[in-house]
Amino acid sequence: MLIFGFGTVLLVIVQSCQSPKTGLDRFSVASLKKLTVLDTAPSQPLATYKSPDGAEMKLADYHGKVVLLNVWATWCPPCVAEMPSLDALEAKMGGDNFAVVPISLDRRASDIPEFYKDRQIANLPEWHDESFSLNGALALPGLPTSIFYDRSGREIARIPGEVDWDSPESLALIKHLIE
Repeated sequence: MLIFGFGTVLLVIVQSCQSPKTGLDRFSVASLKKLTVLDTAPSQPLATYKSPDGAEMKLADYHGKVVLLNVWATWCPPCVAEMPSLDALEAKMGGDNFAVVPISLDRRASDIPEFYKDRQIANLPEWHDESFSLNGALALPGLPTSIFYDRSGREIARIPGEVDWDSPESLALIKHLIE
């Protein structure tokens, strides 16, 4: 009995020393179960990304909006499966307060337009990382990985793997972040 009591007290002490949960933990359910907040998030990349037609963009161009950066590739099966729900999310929620920003890690930017056409992706921009530095700059665990940035460009949270971005829990998270 004494050992059980000591173990219980020790458990309470250990739990009280853990860092407090963020407000986003309540959204870590269903397809968002891998949603994480890093203790020390990498800075938002400063690199320039290009579209197949030569237009240029930096993530800083989106300051003032909550951004869902999605790093993906046309050869990645979970990325391919996720793209229609990202497109639907941008159609529903994109605007002055929120943007989905997919950046492809494909070998050639010219692969993106055909991929979008074949899958009827109509609402997403066609950005490409021709320097292939994004993966290392963000310490990505794999593809796809989605990262949320606040209006000033600070990372809020990230989620590795395929997500159903049209799910009720995903839409609730987006609404929470843009409020």
